[in-house]
Amino acid sequence: MDRDELHARVRRLIFSSPALSEAFSKGDFRSVFKGRGVDFEALREYEEGDDARLIDWNVTVRLAKPFVRLYREDRSLTLFLLIDLSASMDEGGGEVSKADMAILASSLLGYAASVRGMSLGALLFAREPLRYFEPRKGKGQALAIIEAALALSGSPQGASVPVRAVAGLGGPGRGPTAEALGVALDTAGRLLKRRSLVIASSDFHARGYESSLARLGRRHDLVALRVTDALDRHLPAWGSFLVRDAEGTERRHLPLRSLTLREAWRRRGEDEAEAFRETCLSSRVAYLELDTAADPARALLEFFGKRRKG
Repeated sequence: MDRDELHARVRRLIFSSPALSEAFSKGDFRSVFKGRGVDFEALREYEEGDDARLIDWNVTVRLAKPFVRLYREDRSLTLFLLIDLSASMDEGGGEVSKADMAILASSLLGYAASVRGMSLGALLFAREPLRYFEPRKGKGQALAIIEAALALSGSPQGASVPVRAVAGLGGPGRGPTAEALGVALDTAGRLLKRRSLVIASSDFHARGYESSLARLGRRHDLVALRVTDALDRHLPAWGSFLVRDAEGTERRHLPLRSLTLREAWRRRGEDEAEAFRETCLSSRVAYLELDTAADPARALLEFFGKRRKG
């Protein structure tokens, strides 16, 4: 998708941000983000329609009638976006690349935060951190972040990141780019001085990020947003495919008619996806897998809706 078309799609999706903003906060942040971001305010008697999860059972037993806790939402809560713009994010079997989808999702989240009056910050990264936005309020901040991401997407800063390592070209982790995700996660942890809502958008095609993800998840409400594409799961059965090693020095055309190659690619994609999920579960980090063919507004609304009900 070219920049003008992506701009137009971002503008169209912005109309979804009020609905996403409501999903952020319907009820309160407590039910969406594990009880963080709100302060206890008072108790009152239970009324029909109240969320049973808010019942204070100690007070209820003592007074022999149900009471619920009331919370005051912390409007100073910060949403922080981590956006991966490395070359592996340029993959895409359709009109939308993984980088495009990460930018589309981030635009929705950023504008939803501005509607809620939340501070918004971001770190854009590829081989290394590229651009930092200190948390600020306002729609102008959301626009500045998205404009910067659009400008940096597909730029030479990320050009040495491999597409995928198969057929003897090595796995993720050869060369300096493989640890970029972990560096970005740790950088975000150092930059954020107070507890924030952090959404990390990447294809998570890297190694060594696991401990960084866990550290950031312990200090912040972290959501790992893994952007996927049909090419991550299978290759077409015709033509050839150009790959390069993680140092960017060796290139090879791989024949897609090879059943062995296509099967190795499929298994590798499944293993990578499973490793990502296991890492998130063991680190107690919430995750969302968003395909380039999906509607990002619907996917985010469903995700936050489930978090609210869960």
